[in-house]
Amino acid sequence: MSNLLTGGDLRARDHHRIEDDARAAGPLHDAMRPDGVRVQVVTVGLEAARKLLADRRLSKDSDALQREIKRQLAALGSTQTDLAGLFGPSMLNSDNPKHARLRALAVKAFNAEAVQQLAPRIEEITEELIDGLPADEEIDLVRALAVPMPLHVIGEVLGVPARDRAGVRALIETMMSMDPEVSQPASDALGGYFHGLLTGDELDEGSLFGRLVAADDDGDRLSHDELMAMAFLLVVAGHETTAGLITNVVHDALDNGLWEKVAADPGLVPVLVEETLRHNNPVRNSTHRITTEPLEIDGVAVPGNTLLLINLGSAGRCPVVHEDAARYRIDRGTTGHVAFGHGPHFCLGSGLARLETEIVLRELTSRFPRTTYSGDEQPAVTENDIMASSKSLPVVLRR
Repeated sequence: MSNLLTGGDLRARDHHRIEDDARAAGPLHDAMRPDGVRVQVVTVGLEAARKLLADRRLSKDSDALQREIKRQLAALGSTQTDLAGLFGPSMLNSDNPKHARLRALAVKAFNAEAVQQLAPRIEEITEELIDGLPADEEIDLVRALAVPMPLHVIGEVLGVPARDRAGVRALIETMMSMDPEVSQPASDALGGYFHGLLTGDELDEGSLFGRLVAADDDGDRLSHDELMAMAFLLVVAGHETTAGLITNVVHDALDNGLWEKVAADPGLVPVLVEETLRHNNPVRNSTHRITTEPLEIDGVAVPGNTLLLINLGSAGRCPVVHEDAARYRIDRGTTGHVAFGHGPHFCLGSGLARLETEIVLRELTSRFPRTTYSGDEQPAVTENDIMASSKSLPVVLRR
């Protein structure tokens, strides 16, 4: 049984070693989620990963995914009849043409022009949060900055009231945990909140949620289930992955002795962000896919109706593409990776995640050029089947 999903008390570099060893051993690895559902984790090189992420035989259809997961749960004797809201019929869990229809409704809010228009507000939010951080004493940068900054940004974009954001975050954190006893109730509670928000009188008509509720394309409107699934996807993906990226970039800059160098040369900020995406991607595995027919992956037969997770970290550290791939380096001629996926489901918010992370790193290094990491040599990382970022990041901000 592979520990590519639940490696126990993982440290920052443990999952790199596990994933890279798995890639060297073969392309497919049987693994089990905390609820007992079996999946195959795919560890292949960069080009093979790109092909699989765009392969139509690897379906993202919500109904097919839910049927197989529920079938396995029933075989285990589980009485669970509902799955977390993240498995709902959003653009993440759909194939074309449905995927294209749903994505078109949200894409304008995340295109390059829209993202750049958000830059001044992102800078304001970042500055306000950093203004409140103490210098010369230990703080947890995850709780103090990496989580609240993207949460406030996506909250404003989507229309989640400021008073509700901390509660929404707490529910997401529980839902993303590895304990099915508490994750499902948290998902149900979050669904109840989104239902109230999307159907209530306080919904901001100018927000993305407001526009999605009102969207009408020749009589074609989002169903309630589609609206709910879109809410889960946009709120969770809109801040969880960015918080992980901010955390990992700050850790990598400090861990590799690059903090003062970046402070002296802010032009290095985008380089560090890309190298962290390649080497220490916070999204450890892709979200679930299911095979629609038998196929082969690097010569290994995969039956139809098989649940797959494509490991993104091992693909980014592909030794065929990158010299000295296991090391963090900022002098590479290429930064090829699939940290944001590839193909039709390429991450809609990739530009926003990059911008937010760059603004945070630039502001922190500028204000506190002598910052130090004050925790264990390698921090503990999250323990779920998708994410891999530090649970906490104790630092001392020094001017």
